[in-house]
Amino acid sequence: MNIDSIVIRRTRVTDLPSLIDCLNPVFLERRYLAITEAIPVGEALNYHATHILAGHPHFVALEGECVVGLCDAVPAAAPRIAALAHVGTLGMLLSPDYRGRGLGERLLRTTLAACKGRWERIELNVYSHNERAHQLYLRCGFIEDGRRIGAWKLDGVTSDIIAMSIFL
Repeated sequence: MNIDSIVIRRTRVTDLPSLIDCLNPVFLERRYLAITEAIPVGEALNYHATHILAGHPHFVALEGECVVGLCDAVPAAAPRIAALAHVGTLGMLLSPDYRGRGLGERLLRTTLAACKGRWERIELNVYSHNERAHQLYLRCGFIEDGRRIGAWKLDGVTSDIIAMSIFL
């Protein structure tokens, strides 16, 4: 596979079946995301379609028509919580075969550019055992806001949850 031929663009509702095919195997890895089981198709379709149709920054990395990664940002709180209206929450993932090749950085920078003018601050959490992602976020300008020591524990592995943010 040639990473340079992978297209990054806004997610379309028609991408959602392939996006779900990309998501669920990463959840089942039980290493990088809080969700550790496959999400029912209807629930996943509804969640992503809602954010796409709301115009929130939502991007996919495509090899041909196949989604191999995604990055999105959603409001950090409900609209009625006015004190957090300036904050977005970022999420991203890549299929295992596409990690460590610069694709995550392309996705992240594209999504952050789309967040400008919408939110002032973007937040995320990353597990300390996911050093590759932690370094990516630092390289792209995120700072550590704090750590919840030993807050992640699964399958005999304990890690810190690192809270990070960037001001746009």
